Amino acid sequence: MHDAVVVGGGPAGTITAGLLAEDHDILVIEEHASSGLPMQCAGLVTQDVIDMCGVSPDILNRIRGADVIFPDGGRFEVRAEGTKALLIDRTDLDRKLAEHAIDKGAEIRYGTKYSGCRVSCEEVLISTDQGEIRSKLIVGADGHSSKVAMSLGSNLPREYVYGIEVDAKHRLEHDDVMTLRIGSEFAPGFFSWEIPFGDMVRVGLCVSAGSCSNPNEYLKKLLKASGIERENIVSKYAGKIPLGGRPRSYGDRTLLIGDAAGQIKPVSGGGLYPICKAAPILERTARESLRRNRMTSKDLFEYEKRWKKEMGRELSRGYWIRKIFTGLSDKDLDKVFNIIDREDMRSILDHIDLDNPSNVAFPMLKKPQVGIRLLPLMLRGII
Repeated sequence: MHDAVVVGGGPAGTITAGLLAEDHDILVIEEHASSGLPMQCAGLVTQDVIDMCGVSPDILNRIRGADVIFPDGGRFEVRAEGTKALLIDRTDLDRKLAEHAIDKGAEIRYGTKYSGCRVSCEEVLISTDQGEIRSKLIVGADGHSSKVAMSLGSNLPREYVYGIEVDAKHRLEHDDVMTLRIGSEFAPGFFSWEIPFGDMVRVGLCVSAGSCSNPNEYLKKLLKASGIERENIVSKYAGKIPLGGRPRSYGDRTLLIGDAAGQIKPVSGGGLYPICKAAPILERTARESLRRNRMTSKDLFEYEKRWKKEMGRELSRGYWIRKIFTGLSDKDLDKVFNIIDREDMRSILDHIDLDNPSNVAFPMLKKPQVGIRLLPLMLRGII
């Protein structure tokens, strides 16, 4: 019997497995033939995330700024003095994390598809297309449509956004500045991105689930606006992101992490930073429970309590900002641009922490003639 079976061989699963495997019998099952494919991420992270991951992925580019384009064409420029984010090779990161987990003692079985589990007082009996596996604990790291999460009952996230992106041969004017577009024309309910790396650009967007068209229709508009020809597209990816958290990230002999737990930054849709913060907390809780041989939901509740203490406030603030944003029309967004199109606002956003973006909201609202003008729009978005 394994001490823990981790379902999912992406970063959430392999980081967790690597932490636990030093002195536990850990098995990772992954339905795909290798880690890193299919890729479903823009790959934009901070140096802090790389440091927490503990491996060094290939870096495609260093980004120091962004041009945010509003519906009516207003352009808000944000520039940092140094590197603000790194564009990494996500496939390379995933593979190196898997290798690291194996080096620590974890076993990874590729081509093994999880289908369900039965939890008893003594064990978890895990069903796969390769047979049954017995374990003391199961860790759901199986992504946005997590079957492990749904084994805990009604455990859907508050919402999904649907994304699509391409890598294309195209050089942008500035090789260290990305372009973000907001509004209903290109990305209703979220935003689009154009991230340069050498003679290539990564172009993508997400849309809210309630949008009238599928993401591919908006991508066609975005590519046209970006001046990218269809024949220059090298690769294409698509996926969905759960936002707003899930009701539970624990159960009897069950823990969830990453997309499976709804641990996603609501403003950007990024998941690596929350994974890196949650994994050591999951490790600590799992170790304590395995040592005491106490793995009921009452015992494992400590995991959710601890990770929410660590980052729950930022995730809640981020979702509050998201609800305001999605409640604004294109005209409202253009009004926001006219209000914040000031040098002092740029100065605040130049220092934004991409892993904790809500920290800039309150300094902006405190500025004279900004907060008082934004408040009616914010209230409209909430209502």
